[in-house]
Amino acid sequence: LPNHHFNQLLLLSLSLILHIQMENNHDQKPHAVMFAYPLQGHVIPFVHLAMKLASKGFTITFINTLSIHHHVTKSQPHIAAKDNIFAGARESGLDIRYTTVSDGFPIGFDRSLNHDQYMEGLLHVLSAHVDEIVGKLVQHSDPPITCLIADTFFVWTSMIAEKYNLVNVSFWTEPVLVFTLYYHLDLLRKNGHFASQGTCVTSLYLSLLPFSLSCLLNFFQTFCK
Repeated sequence: LPNHHFNQLLLLSLSLILHIQMENNHDQKPHAVMFAYPLQGHVIPFVHLAMKLASKGFTITFINTLSIHHHVTKSQPHIAAKDNIFAGARESGLDIRYTTVSDGFPIGFDRSLNHDQYMEGLLHVLSAHVDEIVGKLVQHSDPPITCLIADTFFVWTSMIAEKYNLVNVSFWTEPVLVFTLYYHLDLLRKNGHFASQGTCVTSLYLSLLPFSLSCLLNFFQTFCK
C-alpha cells in the first residue's frame, strides 16, 4: 500500500479510539502521549501526526528528548523564545502540550561520533526515563491519558503502555519500501541480494536496480555489517 493509505488507516484507527472514548466517558476528549525516535526524520512525521490528531479533537502530549529539543531551538530562534515547538499550534487553538525527557546522555555528548554507545542507551536506558514521565502524566493529566503513540523503532513502548493500561499505537515513520526491506531482510540475505554469507552485492547488480532501491540496499549493507 502507498504511504498515504497507511496514514489514512492510522487516522481511521485513532478516530475510532476517539469515538469509543467519547461514548464511554461522556464526551471526554481522548488524550494521546506521543514519543518519536530521536532523529529528525522520525520527529517530523510525529509532529505532523500530532497536529492532525489535535485538529480531530485529541489532546496531545508530545514528549521530545532534550537533545532534539536543544537542536531545534538552537536553529529556530522564534521557537527558542517560547521553548515550545508547538507554541504556534496552541495559539491557534490546538490542545498540544509539550514536554522533554533526557535520553540518558548530556546535551554536549556527541551522539554521531559515539553512535554505538548512543544506540545502546536508546535501547537500555531511555525506557526508564520515558516510563517515569509517562507515569507522572498518567497520574496528573486532565483529560486522562488514553493511548501511547510511539515510534515502531522502540521495542519497549508496548510494555510501558501495558503497565499504565494505555492503548499502544506503533507508528512507522519511514516509507513503505523501507518497511518491506526490513521485514524481508532474511530473504534479501538468502537470495544473495546483499550480505549473503559475508559477501556484498556486486556493482553490476546494483547498477540494474532502480536508484532509490539501490541506495537503500547500500544503506542496509553498511547498517547490517
